[in-house]
Amino acid sequence: MSATKRFLDDVKAAIAAWLGVCLGLLLLLCLSSAPAQAQNSRSWVSGVGADANPCSRTAPCLTFQGAYNKTNAGGEINCLDSGSYGTVYINHSVSIICEGVVAGMPAPGANGVEISMGAADIVVLRGLDIEGFGTGAAGVAINSGGGTLHIENCRIRNFNNVANGWGIQFLPASSAAELYVTDTTISHNGSASGGGGILVYAPGGSTSKVTVNQSNVQNNTFGIKADGTSGAGGVINMTIRDTASVGNSLNGIVGTSTAAGAAVVMMLDRVASSHNAVGFGIIADGPKTFINLGGSSIAGNANGVGSSNGGTLLSFKTNQIRGNGSDGTPIAAVGLD
Repeated sequence: MSATKRFLDDVKAAIAAWLGVCLGLLLLLCLSSAPAQAQNSRSWVSGVGADANPCSRTAPCLTFQGAYNKTNAGGEINCLDSGSYGTVYINHSVSIICEGVVAGMPAPGANGVEISMGAADIVVLRGLDIEGFGTGAAGVAINSGGGTLHIENCRIRNFNNVANGWGIQFLPASSAAELYVTDTTISHNGSASGGGGILVYAPGGSTSKVTVNQSNVQNNTFGIKADGTSGAGGVINMTIRDTASVGNSLNGIVGTSTAAGAAVVMMLDRVASSHNAVGFGIIADGPKTFINLGGSSIAGNANGVGSSNGGTLLSFKTNQIRGNGSDGTPIAAVGLD
């Protein structure tokens, strides 16, 4: 082999080695710039997990917030076992489903679940044990945005912050806001200055659609309150069915409005509002409040049923209203279809 050919072969080998080094460096750069953790459609938490984990079934996270941060919009978070999973802030669609275990959410001095989402977003909370330990602000709070919120088979209690202190605080700021509460117990919320079990507002010019079904609201300050005193042009359209609001310090179920605020339209079917210490079992307050009542039991309250400040309370004449300090009957009738 000539010296010239050997020289050319050496040059070719050097160029090949240099290209290999360049390709290796490029690959390393691409890998280092890739996301450290792919997002999950389903994430898992465990009482012995760690938020540094990928939140898989075999390497679960420790907190709901840690799992939420690694879950795609529209995804789901599940519990492998009982644990204390902390508070969570939600700003897109997600389902947190933890049935068959104790999914503890301690929230002293805070909101247990705080939600701000778009009108098309859907959040499902099922099987959660949300505990305020006497200082929590709200168990579940929508304080902005809108969307649809489902609360199912949850326990929400001991949110006694002086300023807020609500088990569920539904204060959407945009249209298309919906709340569905099913098979849930809400207890010991509120303080001497206010708060209570469930508070519902309507954004101005829009409708808040709310259904409370097969639930217990007990031993709070207010029981269930639909507040239309703000939100000009808005409507609170609320149905309460097969639900008890009992043992509260103030009104069991109240709709309140002003001429300049939102309208409140409530249908109460097979409810029990009993043993509420002060105020009314059921009261329609304000000129834009309309409550229809049927198949319900109202007993043991300071006042049974009533209306004030131009509110309208109508009865299907299928109720049992007895044993209150003042029953407030008869109520004007509305016909059955």
